[in-house]
Amino acid sequence: MNEKENLYKEIDLLIETIDNYKNEPNFSIEKNRRQNKIVSDFKNDNEILKTFAYLIAYSQNANSELVEQILKSGNYDKAFENFEIDKVAKLNPCDIADNSWESIKGIRQQGKLFHIVTLARKIKVIGSFYKLLNDINIPKKIKTEDDIENFWNGFDILLKTLKENKIPFFQSTTSLLHFLLDSGYDCVKPDLVVMKVAKKLKFVEEETGDKNFRKAVRVIQEYSLERNVRPTIIDFYFLIDEAQRGAKKYVKEEFYKRNK
Repeated sequence: MNEKENLYKEIDLLIETIDNYKNEPNFSIEKNRRQNKIVSDFKNDNEILKTFAYLIAYSQNANSELVEQILKSGNYDKAFENFEIDKVAKLNPCDIADNSWESIKGIRQQGKLFHIVTLARKIKVIGSFYKLLNDINIPKKIKTEDDIENFWNGFDILLKTLKENKIPFFQSTTSLLHFLLDSGYDCVKPDLVVMKVAKKLKFVEEETGDKNFRKAVRVIQEYSLERNVRPTIIDFYFLIDEAQRGAKKYVKEEFYKRNK
């Protein structure tokens, strides 16, 4: 048995163990949602800006449940002119803080207001992020090994453009993967939880570092292709294994007591 087969066997075992403690029907509902997530068909830069802004809202340890309430209320969209990029680019972040902070302060940091306005202005400098994303043509679903190669080739082109234009928040491997994951692409965000499991299963040497982030995501993509599931499903199992706050509810409490 070669190294890759051994690694895949370890992932199989983790999945099999978690499956023995499933909390149904919630577990299957969430798993099916992830497996069937549709890739966002962005039609303009307004939709791109909104997606970026929502990810920024959740960032930097903001309370995810509180942020979700704010987004559902419509107050966030209202504060940013419903993310019409031409209007957002003309906004003054100080005015947004004066007029809307009380209703959206759950995002935690007023600096995010500045970042979103700057983001709108930077996208306009690029010309069109929507067009750029389509022109690079990163594979939205991974169905072959070539798709994995093309994913990372396109990813590097996109990341280079974001860095050259100093796009706030999305100049790193992790943040750009988060955007693509949220948009339905076949990848995962290599956050601390995912990287802890990756190190435990010994397919990365360390939990940090760009090289390790990329390797972790690529191994998950390759495993997913081999097992005919989407990477976000593997992400789901990793989050459960590391007892991520929002994922613990999908398994019985006994799962976390089994090794005590």
